[in-house]
Amino acid sequence: MRWNKSAARRRRFLLALGVICLAGVLGFGQSPATQNPAPAPTSPTPASGERPALIVIDPAHGGSDPGALLTPDSAEKEITLAVARRLRQELSARGIASQLVRDGDATFSLDQRAAVANSAYPALYLAIHASSLGSGLRVFTAMLPVAGKSRGPFLNWDTAQAPFMERSKTAQAQIVAAVQKTGFPVRALIAPLRPLNNLKVPAIAIEISPANGETSQVAATGYQQMICAALANAIASMVPSLSSRTEIQP
Repeated sequence: MRWNKSAARRRRFLLALGVICLAGVLGFGQSPATQNPAPAPTSPTPASGERPALIVIDPAHGGSDPGALLTPDSAEKEITLAVARRLRQELSARGIASQLVRDGDATFSLDQRAAVANSAYPALYLAIHASSLGSGLRVFTAMLPVAGKSRGPFLNWDTAQAPFMERSKTAQAQIVAAVQKTGFPVRALIAPLRPLNNLKVPAIAIEISPANGETSQVAATGYQQMICAALANAIASMVPSLSSRTEIQP
């Protein structure tokens, strides 16, 4: 009889011990501090609010608008596109993002060019022209007409560049100064040259002319490459001061 009671107590003890062990495995009875915590959600990396500087390059003319016939074999639209593509390559080699308004023989109106550039919110818009007149490189900023009245929150289209004129002039001055260091002829000018006045970002235009008086020079690969390398170096030196967070205005 004593042996039976002892055996019963042993069985109850073993049963209780098994329940305790099972509870420990399943986590019952543990405080939140001792339970395995669920992995904390990863906080998204806060946006810095800045984007890499983007340069919008606009080869003038194109499609049904050939521009000037600069050589017997080359219309202005072909030269501006060739220069734009070379400049894009030079900027890319320096780690600067850029996009072309047209990357083929397409027709774009001046309003369409402005719309493409404004929608990209670049740090700088750069239009490219070519001419048989003058010498070297000319860098233009807009010559705005007399300001018209804005209607409510809408800006006057013909003077949209007005809030950005100072930044455009600063970009012009920096490019001219950088190119002058190379000894290449360059001038800073203003002109009523659309679509500069329709741009809501810093905007300039360049016009390439032969440096030796021979119009065929503007179509020469080596001449174009030299100009694009000088421009890319100038833009690269400006990148720290270029703002890619162009304010979106209504």
